[in-house]
Amino acid sequence: MLNKRNLDDQTYESIMETTKSRLPWICPAWTDHNAHDPGVTVLELMAWYKEMQQYQLNQFTEALRGKLLKLAGIRRRPAAAADCAVYLPDDGPARPALSRLVTPEGIPFELTQPVPERLPRIEHVRADGTELLEMLRSGRMTFQPFRFGGRPDTALRIGISAPGSDRLRLWFRVESPGGAARNPFDRDDQKPRILVWEMEGAGPVVPLWDETHAMSQSGYLTLPVPKNWCPGADGLYWLSVRQTDAGCEETVRLSGISASRWQAVQRETRVHSHLFSTHEEPAWTVRLDDAMSRKAELAVFLRRNGAWEQTAEYDAALLPNGRSVTLNTTGTEQDGEANALIVCLDPEHCGDLIFDARGLPSETFFLNLNGREILTEKFTLLCQSLDTDGKIRPMTWRCVDDFYACSPRDRVFTYDSLHETITFGDGEHGALLQAGEGAVLITGMTVSLCGGGNIPAGTQMRFTDDGTAVRNEGAAGGAERESAGEASMRLLEMLEETQKCASAADYKHLAMTTPGLRVGEVKVLPGYDPGEPTGVSRTPTVTVVVAPASENPKPTPDGRFLTSVQERLERFRPVCTRVRAVPPAYQNVQISIRLTAQEMVTESTIRGVTERYLSSEGVGIGGTILPSELAVHLQAIPGVLRVVQVDLRAPGPGCYQNSSGEIRLPPCTIPCLQNLKIRLVPSETSDG
Repeated sequence: MLNKRNLDDQTYESIMETTKSRLPWICPAWTDHNAHDPGVTVLELMAWYKEMQQYQLNQFTEALRGKLLKLAGIRRRPAAAADCAVYLPDDGPARPALSRLVTPEGIPFELTQPVPERLPRIEHVRADGTELLEMLRSGRMTFQPFRFGGRPDTALRIGISAPGSDRLRLWFRVESPGGAARNPFDRDDQKPRILVWEMEGAGPVVPLWDETHAMSQSGYLTLPVPKNWCPGADGLYWLSVRQTDAGCEETVRLSGISASRWQAVQRETRVHSHLFSTHEEPAWTVRLDDAMSRKAELAVFLRRNGAWEQTAEYDAALLPNGRSVTLNTTGTEQDGEANALIVCLDPEHCGDLIFDARGLPSETFFLNLNGREILTEKFTLLCQSLDTDGKIRPMTWRCVDDFYACSPRDRVFTYDSLHETITFGDGEHGALLQAGEGAVLITGMTVSLCGGGNIPAGTQMRFTDDGTAVRNEGAAGGAERESAGEASMRLLEMLEETQKCASAADYKHLAMTTPGLRVGEVKVLPGYDPGEPTGVSRTPTVTVVVAPASENPKPTPDGRFLTSVQERLERFRPVCTRVRAVPPAYQNVQISIRLTAQEMVTESTIRGVTERYLSSEGVGIGGTILPSELAVHLQAIPGVLRVVQVDLRAPGPGCYQNSSGEIRLPPCTIPCLQNLKIRLVPSETSDG
């Protein structure tokens, strides 16, 4: 066990006493050790300084804790902005991305995506010919679109007034079933089922973006709108979706569909940059389609001779939802990389976005954020820098946590959210700034209130440009930067969860947490190989029996499910150990029960207790069915007076039943109730 060493173990008096005791040995000619001696005064000064230094060395600071966490592979989570959904009117104007909304308290939000001029309006939602739109709007209905009314292979049809643009963006509210929760997805293309979308009259379409993962969770779905999509006889554009492969997990349940729901994030974009790769043209024109570019001050740079050069030779024109910029791109680098940079600066804060540098080590600038915090993933600078050829050119600088691992040529800076400052290197750790007016230009900065942006739902949020009021859902997800203490607690939690398969419990945990799956039951069988006649593996083999969380009475994993579990276990298995993810087999069990009970005890109650005992809560995969244990569960039912007899039968290969009536199942087998016979015995004849 490591013990913390105390580095502050000497007081001022003890330091002076030790120092004076060494003087006769170090300098015998020095005989006056009293306080009036100038040499003693110098020693007293050094003793005071040593006491202060050892106090600082003994402190376990926040910065030191952060560096130790880095050594353990833990980085503090950055600040995060809150987001919410806003519902826009169908006949509202077009709005570009970054359009600003504000709450009555003055908390700003921005749209993350552009809104077309005319939003599509959902007029009908039908499944198997039944109209569902009004019930969905009431918020009191949940239905199964692909098994509506109990009929399999039904289709969901959505009637839309007009597409609005070349993309159709819909939001679906998907209700999660009970039981095991779905693990978070780790890939965008992971889908537990296959859905086919069709724009009637134009043919099938493939989603451009599907946050729902084939309607496995709530989210947005974006579809391309083909030019040949025409309205039907009723004047509506019909979109249909059909399930061609149901997968092995839950049945889809929908409770809401919307075309007017858009995402807004609690942030203020003060600087936004656009990078382009252009051809050499005397009059190259580009559109900047966002609300920021329409009102911003522009700084334009072209990459010539291997470096960025600012130019004032451009023409800018306002557009309804942005701005167009025309500039001469002759002489720019044509290497396929970005060679044009247009920086849009908020005119209200332009004076806080450009700094004059003196070129000193560890130069610091105050940002004047008024209590807001910068979202560092988009925080970049363009600074006058010394290039390798000795010339000074504008170059991009990036934000880092500290300068500890930085070389003298690394163009980096640090950000202190508490003091609202940025600091550059000292020439040894991190490059030096070059002196000059306007030497530092912020090219990307977004600020947020973070945790202060978590607001409740309401109807008072308004657009700043025209005052249009919109309804919003509650904003959530805003959080300040993770503290070192919080990161330490997260490290302890991570240490409790292994990422290596060292024991059967590790195999089970990793299989249960396979991303994107709803795993119901797992059984790990070390040394067992179902492919061998005897079941005993000749090579080191671990068999993992896995069943999905499903509403089916006999849930069986499909190929996608088993492949996901197999690939996850393959990444963490020991070398020279083979792992096999296999589906369970099901063994029908016949049960006969004789008991004495009151009239309040029903057959459905007895059947439910029996099925729960046979499930993972009782016997599980490859367990042993014990009549005595089932009798105990039945005896616990209110109204059951006495369980007289429990008989079990499991007709099937591999099952072994002993003289006590206990049934031992094969290792990969799950019991399921095939037949249940219940015989009520009157209390007066219960002994006979």
